[in-house]
Amino acid sequence: NLQHGLQLLGESFTILSKSPIYQSHPVGAPGTADYLNQALIIENPPPFEQLRDRIRSIEDSLGRRRSSDLNSPRTMDIDILGYAGEDLHMLADLPVDDSLGTFHHAAIPAALIAPDWKFPHTGTTIDEAARSLGPAPDGFLPVS
Repeated sequence: NLQHGLQLLGESFTILSKSPIYQSHPVGAPGTADYLNQALIIENPPPFEQLRDRIRSIEDSLGRRRSSDLNSPRTMDIDILGYAGEDLHMLADLPVDDSLGTFHHAAIPAALIAPDWKFPHTGTTIDEAARSLGPAPDGFLPVS
């Protein structure tokens, strides 16, 4: 599904950069299959709501079923980690996904393609946030 998801994203947006793919154990859902994680930079994304709606459409087309359980297994999960302006600062008026500064599976791939992007309220770079997480947990492995 990851390759198909990338294809669908590429049909809707210009992808400027892709991180390597990492495999990780699911957070909060022990016993479910491992996830594949990859970060992308999209050129000139549409407004947040339009981007979110298009991403949800792609997830749904790949069999994603939403439930009240935020940790339920899913066939595809695309997160918008942050928006950055030309100055490499993430835009303060748009949401920044908390996982970007708290989980290796989000921070490390993002740091590989946008290390100098800065969190809007702290000025910390994504690379600094990723390094502050310490060693990667067991099961977090590069795939490509």
